[in-house]
Amino acid sequence: MEKRTKPFGIKDKIGYAAGDVGNNFTFTLVSSFLMLFYTNVWGIDPKMVGTLFFVSRIIDAFTDVGMGTIVDKFPGNKDGKFRPFIKWGAIPVAVAGFLLFQTGLKDLPMGLKIVIMYGTYILWGSLCYTFINIPYGSMASAITPEPDQRTELSTFRTLGATIAGLIIGFVTPYILYQKTAGQPDVLLEGRFPLVAGLYGILAIMAYFVCYGFVTERVNIAKESGGKNENALAGIGNVIFKKSLLSIILVSICLLLGMLLIGSMNAYVYSTYFGDSTGIALAGLVTTLPMLITAPIAMKMGQKLGKKEATVIGLLGSAAIFFILYLLKVKNMYIFLAGTGLAYVFLGIFNTLTWAMITDVIDDLEIKNGVRDDGKVYAIYSFARKLGQAFAGGLGGFALASIGFVQGAATQTPEVAVGIYNIATLIPAIALGLGGLVVLFLYPLSKKQVSKNNSYLSEKRG
Repeated sequence: MEKRTKPFGIKDKIGYAAGDVGNNFTFTLVSSFLMLFYTNVWGIDPKMVGTLFFVSRIIDAFTDVGMGTIVDKFPGNKDGKFRPFIKWGAIPVAVAGFLLFQTGLKDLPMGLKIVIMYGTYILWGSLCYTFINIPYGSMASAITPEPDQRTELSTFRTLGATIAGLIIGFVTPYILYQKTAGQPDVLLEGRFPLVAGLYGILAIMAYFVCYGFVTERVNIAKESGGKNENALAGIGNVIFKKSLLSIILVSICLLLGMLLIGSMNAYVYSTYFGDSTGIALAGLVTTLPMLITAPIAMKMGQKLGKKEATVIGLLGSAAIFFILYLLKVKNMYIFLAGTGLAYVFLGIFNTLTWAMITDVIDDLEIKNGVRDDGKVYAIYSFARKLGQAFAGGLGGFALASIGFVQGAATQTPEVAVGIYNIATLIPAIALGLGGLVVLFLYPLSKKQVSKNNSYLSEKRG
């Protein structure tokens, strides 16, 4: 007798959310604190760190797409097509994240530290994180074929990432910094391994919740290209389509803006405002709005359309960051309030982006006659990593260009203002461009998505 599949429900949503909790216990820690670790603990030139981020993204061009092809060709087993990778990759990605933050190596020769920096960062980002993140992102299509349920998964995924971001953003500064009356806050270098180890353990626990709670219901393997598909031809079939190209451009803009904000927070509050407490509060104001916005964004996506709702979100957040740039706010709490409001708008796109990717996968299935979940998500993941690289690279080179001195206890007032400008103007430009790309180039309006869903429903009977 054939085993009856459990209906889609809250357990799937919680499980899928837990997957991005696991992802972000390493990803958010790296994007928020790794540059600070390299420059202020290991004493590495920020230009060298920026170069690392760019070089590793070149490697990702091969590992991401390669992993996507592996996922598409994998026939699946008793756990499904995507869930096995969650189980296999949970511990390696956590261990690799821990290896990034080893304070005990800071006194090694600079050349050796740079070699270790490249080796550990590529191991974490290009190999281990890719191994688990590509199948995880692709899995949404296999959990349910229903568009509204996929939007709910996207919402819960955002909530999962927000929970991890909230913990890291708020708790970590209190662990890493010591406040001293009348003196600048002191960075406690030896606590970086403790933080990375703690979050690594939490990441493993979250991944296994994802593995245990999620059920795959759609036989993606049956609809995919299969073992005999030519990998290069498969990539060519998806990468030049307008729907995917446009969302790639948006994602690069989004990640450039968001991660630059995240990586600059440690510098803005400790240098421009002179209060590391702001780093912890920034963790709250850049994550709590996501919790508020996520259910609202889900309703906006269902009523207005995902494209239409994200235009409002991206352009709204861009406008607020540009106003902050013009005002040169001196009061830290006013700046925090403005940032929080920008993230209310930004949460709209951040919530709906994963549902938009499933729309793109459906659109390409109609155009190509074959499903390429793994490849599409891999290419999209690579685009997001490009945004991460541009943010880290641009942040590093921008810090160097304004005269930032790595390892120095204090910076000049001119450097402080320069840091403020980097943290407001560049995100305003990046997010504004992203909004315009969605408005004028992204083709999947609410009407078009409905048309595609009707076609695929008839095709699948």
